[in-house]
Amino acid sequence: MIQELTVLMPIARIDRFLPIAIDSLKMQTFDKFICHILTGQLDIVEMQKLEALISNDFRFEVHQLSLGGIAFALNYGINLSKSKYIARMDGDDVSHPLRFEKQIKFLEQNPNYVAVGCHVDLIDQDGHKFNKSFKFYENDLQIRRALKYRMPLCHPAMIFRASCLISNNGYMYGNTAEDHELYLRMARDSNGLFKNLPEKLFSYRKHRAQLTNIKHANKAYCNMAGFMFTEFLLSNNPIYLVGIFANLPLLRRARNFFRK
Repeated sequence: MIQELTVLMPIARIDRFLPIAIDSLKMQTFDKFICHILTGQLDIVEMQKLEALISNDFRFEVHQLSLGGIAFALNYGINLSKSKYIARMDGDDVSHPLRFEKQIKFLEQNPNYVAVGCHVDLIDQDGHKFNKSFKFYENDLQIRRALKYRMPLCHPAMIFRASCLISNNGYMYGNTAEDHELYLRMARDSNGLFKNLPEKLFSYRKHRAQLTNIKHANKAYCNMAGFMFTEFLLSNNPIYLVGIFANLPLLRRARNFFRK
């Protein structure tokens, strides 16, 4: 059966956050989706735990991949998709019940938009909200400007038109900043618009085990800086060089320290 929405959820482990993430998908008011859980080679015990979590729900399919890397996993999922829309979701975050319904309604009513996110809460490992939220940029102009020097779109909170992901050849690079690189390529087409809905429909969890933790910051920065320098060479826009400098891990840590 062809679904309206395909959800791509790459996971690295079976941890205490995964049941919360899966339950948040089961509680979506828009339930016409199939979720591809993309993982490495789990052992028998881990597979049993995962099967128990999805509880024979036909909307969830598990794919054990031999090749590693999030970009490969996501492209594998895109290739499986037969739906009009593709959503991202991570195994440690929370989608609020109305997320899919509101995002898909927006895309249905606004055919010039190729991707839609939302306002995002930041939560800790226990689910408590931080005082600050993921910095919010709502309209296409704000998002395009911010892409040159920071990340204005929370990747696991996004829904894309599948046709746009395919026409842009999906994800092309690495284990870090693969989302920013994709957005930069998508932004080369001025006719495909971006949007973040003003409603808070997603909770993004910050914890020590995640790939985007500080110990991975240098690698992520090198990838992102390379992507921004490519855009500078293609566009001659010096703001990309400002972005390379502004995102130096040392400067980011200093800014975070003084904001406390």
